[in-house]
Amino acid sequence: MDALVMAGGLGLRLGNGEKPMQQLNGKPMISYVIDALLKSERIGPVHVAVSSRVPLTEAYISKQYADNKKVSLVMTPGDGYIRDTVYAVNVTALHRPFLILAADLPLVTAAVIDSVVAAYEKCGKEALSVRVPADLVDEPDLVLHDTGFATVPASINILDGAHMDRAQDEYAMVVEDPALAVNVNYRKDLVLCAELLRNGSQA
Repeated sequence: MDALVMAGGLGLRLGNGEKPMQQLNGKPMISYVIDALLKSERIGPVHVAVSSRVPLTEAYISKQYADNKKVSLVMTPGDGYIRDTVYAVNVTALHRPFLILAADLPLVTAAVIDSVVAAYEKCGKEALSVRVPADLVDEPDLVLHDTGFATVPASINILDGAHMDRAQDEYAMVVEDPALAVNVNYRKDLVLCAELLRNGSQA
């Protein structure tokens, strides 16, 4: 299965330059995400969607993964997450199921990614949304109640690229993993991720 990493936004709430390039223990945040995908047994090509807003990110990916044929860049208009996703799907001809995740999930692991793809293959739905229990998330932006209890999207999904023009029948995969509850939106999130990574929270 292909993967699409959304890395075209500045992350204004975080401040201090391009969000994907924020340093975590001497390594740009986006590299943790890409490297986890490359270690996955169920992921093939990795497409990194950038925009003119993140020239340093584009340059870094071009250089850092120049010798890896699985990694490619997709330049999007920078019109927002949803529009850029649709644009990237069309440019890369991803008219089939693919995994999509944000570049601000440095604690994601290959094992988690493999479990998500395996769950999708068994669920029988068009799409899959990874959630975490709401009580694991500090100040969530969005809380959903469609599973019988409160959950928060973990910014990891599988979509069918053949049906990007409509809502897709979705399976909610609830994972009680504190690591997936950490999206880097603020400086405090960056500090927490750095601490967790030093303590071996990503394998």
